[in-house]
Amino acid sequence: MLINDIIKYETDLKMLMGKKGIEIVAAKIDVNEVIADLNKAYADEWCAHYQYWLAAHWVSGLNADPVSSRLTTQSADELMHAQRFANRIIELGGEPEMDFASLPKVGGCGYKAPPKEPGNLKQLIQDVIDAERCAIGYYNKMTEKYRDKDYVTHELFKTVLLDEVSDEDEWEDLLAQQPN
Repeated sequence: MLINDIIKYETDLKMLMGKKGIEIVAAKIDVNEVIADLNKAYADEWCAHYQYWLAAHWVSGLNADPVSSRLTTQSADELMHAQRFANRIIELGGEPEMDFASLPKVGGCGYKAPPKEPGNLKQLIQDVIDAERCAIGYYNKMTEKYRDKDYVTHELFKTVLLDEVSDEDEWEDLLAQQPN
């Protein structure tokens, strides 16, 4: 019986802490608006994860190995970003988008299938750069929006923004290395 009381206390404490966090955010901005912005990012990260994962398995030809390797690594990073956005959505009492087919509509950057020709590395890399730039634009906007309104969400967008800026630079370098 004592163990059940401890578990109940810890569960109640987590709920109270969650409520306090929501209360702090709600004092400065509509929590549903924060959840919607986070869901947009969550959806974009899932789309990027799938786009990069599929492309990593699709590419072939000369110079495809380093591109495939980078796509595999980046796909895992994007999934981690999606997990972080989902965690924040849940912390705020929301629900991450549950319908996989709706993710491209919920997000702002969409999904771009790999080029039909698996050896078209330049197009594939440019598509990744375009996706990274879209994310950078949105996360920069969200970092500014939440700077003084929701510090946790601000830091989350800021952290992911830094990752995306670094990724864009790496992909630009990889594109420059591709033969004409």
